[in-house]
Amino acid sequence: MDQELEQLEKLFSELLKIVKKYGYERFIPQIRIIEAILNCLNDSEETPSSKMEYVASKHKQLYSPRGGLSEFFIWDNDFQTRKQLNEPLDKVRDDIWAILQKYRR
Repeated sequence: MDQELEQLEKLFSELLKIVKKYGYERFIPQIRIIEAILNCLNDSEETPSSKMEYVASKHKQLYSPRGGLSEFFIWDNDFQTRKQLNEPLDKVRDDIWAILQKYRR
């Protein structure tokens, strides 16, 4: 689990960079949730299982029915550029999901 937590810290850090760069004004609530997740992951006093439970719970909040990260993508008028910009975002989201799916309730 420790290795997964380290990986999640890297993935959420990358996700935060992307959301801040391309969707800052519109996704402030999601940015705050990601920052809370990172604070938890960096808190040495929490147990690994409580960290994972917290991260899985907060991850659900990132994808609220309206205005969540499911609506977030990077726009560019050129299709190839848009595709290239969104590939890292899609990979980060997929990798986070791959880790958290077994911890979600």
